[in-house]
Amino acid sequence: MASNLQMNDASNPSASASITNAVGLVLRRIVRLMVGTVSFPALVEILKTLYVEEAEKTINQSGSKPTMSALALLTGLDTRVVSTVMNKDFDITLEPKNICAENALLDMWATDPFFTDPETKKPLILPIEGRGRTFQGLVLRSIGRNITIKTVLDKLLASGNIRTISDGIEQVEMLALFYSPITNDRANMTDIAFIESSRVLSAAIHNMESDIDSRVPQQGRWTYRLSPKRYKEFRKEARLLLQKQIKEGEALLENFEDSHKKPGQLTVGIGWYQWGGHNSDEEGAKNVSLDHRKKRHRD
Repeated sequence: MASNLQMNDASNPSASASITNAVGLVLRRIVRLMVGTVSFPALVEILKTLYVEEAEKTINQSGSKPTMSALALLTGLDTRVVSTVMNKDFDITLEPKNICAENALLDMWATDPFFTDPETKKPLILPIEGRGRTFQGLVLRSIGRNITIKTVLDKLLASGNIRTISDGIEQVEMLALFYSPITNDRANMTDIAFIESSRVLSAAIHNMESDIDSRVPQQGRWTYRLSPKRYKEFRKEARLLLQKQIKEGEALLENFEDSHKKPGQLTVGIGWYQWGGHNSDEEGAKNVSLDHRKKRHRD
């Protein structure tokens, strides 16, 4: 007997591939910012909390009750994990020692009695190699056996957290407790990157959930046929264009802005940016023509 079962478009393998490719495109940028800053286990803990929190909002908006079972089904997480997340009231704050391996090592060095001076309670100056109360022993206890001592030593020397002492035997001294893999300028730029990215996604999500009349501008224009020789020229012209529009946007905001801060006011904004050409892994489909792409936008 012929089956009457019909699969919808969402279950089509090509549609699934399209979704995963799009997710990968967004996540790749996030990972690029996270690598060397936040460890994968730390990022997973953050994602667990956000998944459960957003799932609860989704279920509440549908008018249903966000039971443990419903949340587990929607997130794909075990009910025990869901319960743990909710008991923490969706707190995504992580202690420095849990953010990355380097901070875990420094925290153990500063707090574990085995690696601290019993009188001063300060981190001991440790011999680099050997078993027991050594830097090698500290690496083994705090990070594990799969990471070489030299790898950790080089990272912490480069960050200024430690210094080596050559006095008959190679030793290492802690100079700063908290590990910062990036400069303040880089940290500020990372914050800006995430904030601006979240705003772009907010506009896209708003448009997906709104009727046509309520949608906000959310468009892009690009070409796959720019000669590398003209890239700097294009960037200069784009900067001049955006600077002009930014001034016009600021004037528009000032024209609508209330003179004083009051309860109930909304936060609105406009964004400008130029993208592409910086890396070789941009959107991909480089054979798609500009004329065809120009037609693919959303208001």
